[in-house]
Amino acid sequence: MAQPRVDISGESVDELLLRAYEHAYEQGWTDGLPIIPATPERVKQFVAASGRAADELIGLLPPRKGRATVEAIAVSAIMAGCRPEYMPVVIAGIEGMIDPSYPLEFMQVTTNPMTPFLLVNGPIRKKLEINFGTGCLGPGWRANATIGRAIRLVMINIGGALPGVYSKVSFGSPLRYSYICGENEEENPWTPFHVDRGFKPDDSTVTVFKASNFCNISGGEGVGPEEILRQIATNMPPMYGGGDGVLLLLGVNHATSLSEAGLSKRDIQQRLWEMARVPVSHFAEGFASTERAAGRGDGETVWRARSPDEIYLAVAGGPGPQDVYIGAGMPQTRVIRAL
Repeated sequence: MAQPRVDISGESVDELLLRAYEHAYEQGWTDGLPIIPATPERVKQFVAASGRAADELIGLLPPRKGRATVEAIAVSAIMAGCRPEYMPVVIAGIEGMIDPSYPLEFMQVTTNPMTPFLLVNGPIRKKLEINFGTGCLGPGWRANATIGRAIRLVMINIGGALPGVYSKVSFGSPLRYSYICGENEEENPWTPFHVDRGFKPDDSTVTVFKASNFCNISGGEGVGPEEILRQIATNMPPMYGGGDGVLLLLGVNHATSLSEAGLSKRDIQQRLWEMARVPVSHFAEGFASTERAAGRGDGETVWRARSPDEIYLAVAGGPGPQDVYIGAGMPQTRVIRAL
């Protein structure tokens, strides 16, 4: 049996790694999961892979206005288990999050478990093996797991959103560990999401949404376009704290069926906007009044979105009669400056 490697202190590598994790956890630098120690050599490697200077300031992260330099971001990316080539995606995501119109500070301190959701488009998906097909929102893919986790560690370590300190989220959410996938552009019968937002098909982009909830929608196979949309709309009712829009990840089965029926993305947005409404009597009066004041209701019904434009559509996932509804809005799209 091979003997464990030891350093000059006499500790084995396993013991050093465990001690590094315990120290990071005690300092509040982790999400609770084990981390990879960010050695100076690794930090230099990650900075080089970003194509930027170590001291370049990407932005100030609330609530404590931490300086998100490339070097500081690299430390969190290493701890999360990223590969160096993931750095441009992580940085682009942070660039979207620090846009003044994105509610990052509120997200960092509220009792609501809202969190960033990242949608990746373009050639970078295949280059980095970012999953956009079967199981794209689940475990088993290093890029998805660690890029999303790096974003969260940046929010903790640089922004200062330590649970119970600045972050006051009442329950939290497993979505706060890592929430990211690519778009399945290859099986998308329409234009990709980033093209809809004015980018070129061969641009690699990341779009950051403010996301507050998740619902997998099953069924609606072989019943025609109207019933497919009715099945989806039934599962995306108005809800408090999710009023900034809808991200609907259409599964490939339903995307194909709706396209073959002659529906455009705009047709789908319009019909869902009309269908996803609930009578005012279903809600507490305070909620209904708030939604009316926000332009998401009238005297009879409460709407899921102010307009069809706030229902965002992308195609993802593998075969099957499944779609994913995410209460999400305020999208910020940034080009990924990959080397």
